[in-house]
Amino acid sequence: MARRGQKKHLKRLPAPKHWPIKRKHGKFTTRVLPGPHPKEESLTLAILLREILGYAETMREVKNILNARQVLVDGRVRTEPRFPVGVMDVIEITSSGERFRLLPKIRGGLRLVPIDDKEATFKLCRIEHKMMVPGGKLQMTLHDGRNLLLPEGHKPSDFRTLDTIKITIPDQKFLKSYPIKEGAYAVITQGKNVGIEGRIVAVERRFGTHASTVTLEDPTGQRVQTALEYVFVVGENSPEVQLESVGGVPA
Repeated sequence: MARRGQKKHLKRLPAPKHWPIKRKHGKFTTRVLPGPHPKEESLTLAILLREILGYAETMREVKNILNARQVLVDGRVRTEPRFPVGVMDVIEITSSGERFRLLPKIRGGLRLVPIDDKEATFKLCRIEHKMMVPGGKLQMTLHDGRNLLLPEGHKPSDFRTLDTIKITIPDQKFLKSYPIKEGAYAVITQGKNVGIEGRIVAVERRFGTHASTVTLEDPTGQRVQTALEYVFVVGENSPEVQLESVGGVPA
């Protein structure tokens, strides 16, 4: 009889390259469950607690921490070690009072940036798709799997695909939107320039076989060009979220 469903195990050697694990330390690692982020762009809570933060040494210790309901992701308690966390997710450790935001790291992967109590109350999400639902309402699908209906007082033309919106967590109330335009501050989330941040100086939208591109100028004055779908706007004129890692937090 053939196997049904996806595989439940993952060996360390073929695991995503950006995972900060020792490839020959053992045979298996935790496999990402289907969730808000794809495997190639996320980490499991087990890897976050064990390999990055160092709060646990074994999977049993990871499960004890999670079962004690000490870990919140975007304001909600998560107890599954294989739950995927990705870009812009807010991680809170209640026992230590620490709060982090996951951001893309240069050369690939994800890094933890400490944030304060105020910043932990909101999240930035990128609009991936728009569609009409029964009742004639516009629904926006966000990069972390959320679905948000058109906020009251706004028109469908106020939001474009790949724009960023600011919402509260965990109740998902709309606060503000940040379109991709010249002068906006953004971070590159994929491609060879992943992790680079800066101000958008040019947006070239093309149709057909030629991909649309965005040119960013980083804080040192150097300019890089990347695909439009790799850009994540994080603020109108300056970043709305903390982008710098401080205090020796593992990157």
